[in-house]
Amino acid sequence: MKAIAKLRPEPGAMAVIEKEKPVPAADEVLIKIGAGGICGTDVAIWKWYEAVVGQYAPTFPVVVGHEFSGTVVTAPEKSSLKPGDVVAVNPQKGCGKCRYCDLGRPTLCDQRRMMGGHVDGGWTEFVAVPVKQVHALPENIDPAVAPLLEPLNVGVHAVYERVPVRGGDVVVVIGAGPIGLLTGLLARHAGASEVIITGVSADATRLRLAADLGMLPVNVETTDPVDYLKKITPENADIVYETSGNAAVVPQMLDLIGKAGRAGLIGLCHSHSNAITTPVVLKEMELIGSRGYNDTTWRLAMRLLPGVAKDLMRLVTHEFGFDEFETALALVEKREGMKIILRP
Repeated sequence: MKAIAKLRPEPGAMAVIEKEKPVPAADEVLIKIGAGGICGTDVAIWKWYEAVVGQYAPTFPVVVGHEFSGTVVTAPEKSSLKPGDVVAVNPQKGCGKCRYCDLGRPTLCDQRRMMGGHVDGGWTEFVAVPVKQVHALPENIDPAVAPLLEPLNVGVHAVYERVPVRGGDVVVVIGAGPIGLLTGLLARHAGASEVIITGVSADATRLRLAADLGMLPVNVETTDPVDYLKKITPENADIVYETSGNAAVVPQMLDLIGKAGRAGLIGLCHSHSNAITTPVVLKEMELIGSRGYNDTTWRLAMRLLPGVAKDLMRLVTHEFGFDEFETALALVEKREGMKIILRP
């Protein structure tokens, strides 16, 4: 079968290879892949940015892709899954034995393994995955939404678990990429009175989509977001979600947060910030990290999915075959399009 694999720990060194079709273990589901999504982490693996990939240390070649979905071929007898079910996959594997796994927080497990980074992922034709990581779509949901569920869960973890939106909150989302848009969409769904989302001129298409989804877009190259926010509320934001991973915006983030406000840090910064922390003390702000998701997040996301699925589908702008993966990755790197899908 075909698979897109990283061959060596250096920039580039990624290719379509032939690989043996997996044989599922007794507790695994064999899935025929229908589609995979691309995110910034995949670009970092392609370019081999040490700030991101240093945590992985895989055995090469490693099949890339942590956003993927497909249909069940075979499943364990006692599983509720059956052949033909459309499923999405939680690509995160905790050790199941440590304190954090016991607490239901495998995203903090020191032995955590991410498919597509530490071990083989889903940019291939078939995968075998432990049944507990496989989630069937609710009835009457368009199967095309399935490859978007992994990034959706990043937003669900931030908005519903780590830094929950309260009804009437004013929310600012820094960064108009897919995670930023998903976070803003979920904040609206959770009851925020206003959601402001910031981007740059290169994000023009994304900011227009944000407006169509009920958010207030701000191009920070032409409008000061702090001044804009003051027109919405003199109290500043109740919550700011930082999704851009740009260390330079951290001081601005602190300026946007109101007294007793909260910040959800989602983006992975590749450099240091020189932000002055005095406002955090004087305003009693809360700075809260939000990493990935847990098993509880996926179950919650499946309950939320019927309410957001139609808007979620609007994020898909491009589809490519496996042989065009470098073109697809380059589009993501250049911030062109929104959510880009790969198909075997």
